[in-house]
Amino acid sequence: MSGKLWSRAEFLRAALGAVGSLAVLRLADGAEGPVVQIAASRGVVSAPVWNVANHASRYGFSTRMSVLFTYADQQRAAQNKQTELATTGINNPAILADQGITNLRFVAGQQFAGQNLILRKGVTANAWRDLEEKTIGVVPGTYVRALFLIAAQEGGADLSKIKLVNVSVGATALEALRKGDVDGFVLFAPMTDQVVLEGIGYYPPKLDVGASSLGPANGGILANTDFLADKKLAVNFMKAYADSLHEMQNEAAFVKVATQLAGIQPAVAQEAFRNLYFSEMIDVRAITEAAKLGPRFGYTKSDVSAKMAGLIDFGPLMAATGKTQQQLTGTPPGALKLVRR
Repeated sequence: MSGKLWSRAEFLRAALGAVGSLAVLRLADGAEGPVVQIAASRGVVSAPVWNVANHASRYGFSTRMSVLFTYADQQRAAQNKQTELATTGINNPAILADQGITNLRFVAGQQFAGQNLILRKGVTANAWRDLEEKTIGVVPGTYVRALFLIAAQEGGADLSKIKLVNVSVGATALEALRKGDVDGFVLFAPMTDQVVLEGIGYYPPKLDVGASSLGPANGGILANTDFLADKKLAVNFMKAYADSLHEMQNEAAFVKVATQLAGIQPAVAQEAFRNLYFSEMIDVRAITEAAKLGPRFGYTKSDVSAKMAGLIDFGPLMAATGKTQQQLTGTPPGALKLVRR
C-alpha cells in the first residue's frame, strides 16, 4: 500500500461510521413483521449486528439502524426506547449499574480483540517493562486504556515510568506516531490495522493487551427490557444475530461487509479480520472484573461487580442457539488463539 496517511475525515469515517448512506447493507425495507431498531456505529467491530439485516427476513422481522458514535450514545438510545438494542463495551454494564439504569441487559457477545498496542517502526519492546520511559498515546475513558495499563502492570512494568499522553481517535494520532511525538499508541480496528499496512507501526509480538487477566473480550449487545418481554421476537432476533455473526467469521464475507460499512480498503479489512474474532459468547468474568476496576479508572464511582449477574440475560441466546449458559460463557478458543504472548 502507499505511504499516504488517511485524512482526519477518512479516519473518522472508518472508526465512527459517521459518513455515508444507511443503505450500505440491505435493510429489508418493506418486509413484513416487526422492525427491530439497533443503535451502532459503522465501525468494523459492529459488522455482525449490521449484517443481521441480511438474515432477519428468515425469522420474520427487519432491522433499522441508528448510527451513533459512542457506546454511551447507543446505550441512551436503547435506554430511552429510541431503539430496542445497542452495541456496547465490556465495562458498560458497570456503568449501567453505577448510574442506576435498570431497563437494559447484556444479551450477547460480539467482538473479541480488535483493539491493541501499536509501536512505531524502529521502537523495540520485547517485554512490558521495555515501555518504561517511552511515550504511549491513549484515548481517555476507553476500556482499551484500562486493558493496556492492567496488561503492562501484570507484565512487570512500572506504570509511573510509562509516559502516557492523550490522543484523539483519528488522523492526529497517526500523525503523532509518524512524527515521533509518541512511540506507540493504544487504539482500535481498523486504525491499528491501517498503521500496520502503511508501514508506520507494528503489533509488538510479545505485548498484547488481551494477554492481561481481563482477557481479549471487547464488546457485545444490549437490549432493553421491553424488547426482551416479547420473547418470540427476542429469540428470533438472536437466531438471526447468531447466523450473521457466524457468517462474519468467514474472511471473505467480513471483508465484503466491512469495506461497505466503514469505507475502508479490502486490504485493511483483511488485516482487521486477522486481529479480531466474532462470537456470541459472553465473558462474564471479564465484565465482572471490569466492574471491579471502575473506581480506579473513573468509569464508576464504586465497585458494582456484585450487580453484574443481574444485568446479563442469557435467555434469548440460549433459546436461539440451543446451548447452555455454560457453553455460552467465557472466551472462545478462536479469540484466545489471536492473543500474542
